[in-house]
Amino acid sequence: MPAGVDLRSLAELTAPERAFLSVYLSRPKAVGELDRRLKAIRRALKAGGEAAKDEREHFDENVKLVRDYLDKHPPKSGSLCLLACWALDFFKAIPLAAPVPDLVMIDASPYLRPLAELEDEYENVAVVVADNKKARIFVVSSAVAGDAEVVKGNVKNHVRKGGWSQQRYERRRDKQLLLYAREIAEALVRLSQEEDFRRIILVGSKETLRVVHEELPQRLRAMVAEKAVNLGGSREHETVNAEIAALFAEQERQSEADLWETIRVAYLRGGLGIVGIDAVLAAAQQGRVETAIVDRTYKPEGRRCRDCEHLEPRVVEACPACGSKCVFAVDLVSDLVDLLERTSATIDFADPIPTLTDAGRVAALLRY
Repeated sequence: MPAGVDLRSLAELTAPERAFLSVYLSRPKAVGELDRRLKAIRRALKAGGEAAKDEREHFDENVKLVRDYLDKHPPKSGSLCLLACWALDFFKAIPLAAPVPDLVMIDASPYLRPLAELEDEYENVAVVVADNKKARIFVVSSAVAGDAEVVKGNVKNHVRKGGWSQQRYERRRDKQLLLYAREIAEALVRLSQEEDFRRIILVGSKETLRVVHEELPQRLRAMVAEKAVNLGGSREHETVNAEIAALFAEQERQSEADLWETIRVAYLRGGLGIVGIDAVLAAAQQGRVETAIVDRTYKPEGRRCRDCEHLEPRVVEACPACGSKCVFAVDLVSDLVDLLERTSATIDFADPIPTLTDAGRVAALLRY
């Protein structure tokens, strides 16, 4: 997340009716399409009759806030999230380095699913690019690299001389490599104390990476994915970036598969694993969820009651709790995100996994 964005604080914001307007713009040119989307929503609210009168007022005032911001601060690059609630005197603009889809949503709380997906997909990663001469160490956050720390190495090439001379040279060389790798490992330890990351990607000389891996403490070693790459040449930057992206994607997919397997085994053994949107939402409302996994293509729709605020995880014409017909559509995964953020639980958005699809496309591991 960009600095100053706290998803938990945003998830705790609620308002009467559908008083929140959430706007996501994929690029600066998307501003030109925004008016068409806003007018379409206004027409739908007008068709709601007297029941939607308050929502129309909230919407109109929120649109003024959004337009005023865009007039004064026209976006020049990247994606943008705008959250507005005139009823709560709340407005927040969040520039995003990573892409989001164009969306306009109205609800009783800010629509946070795209932000939660970005937080999951673009979590902080420590990256080391190293050969025998130099190592660059930096943190990539939301797809943007931070300042790099440089560690200089002085590891000589192997020699082909024979006898004692070669053995002394190799011992000296091994010591240089060990000290160099130890300095890189110490830099990563310092970085882990200053920055929050769960993954480390090592790219570069196979020999250097092997010794760096060995010098890392166990807690950091468990985070590592590495790939030997010949550094140097006119396309070094392009090659290294491609390898880093591939390693991160590989780590992310493996992490998703491991989490689902943990939940699946717990569920099959009658333990703390649960599956399906009904069960996961109910547990999240009770604060029992430790971590959840959701198929990122899953978009289940439910209904919320305007009168008693009951959330129903299916499409109904009337509220099953109070009988009111004043119900409106909600994105159940976004509501799940809100519930999990409020209770300090985590959520992982996964690429489709066949067994997760068969189990209902959403699952969770419980605290108790």
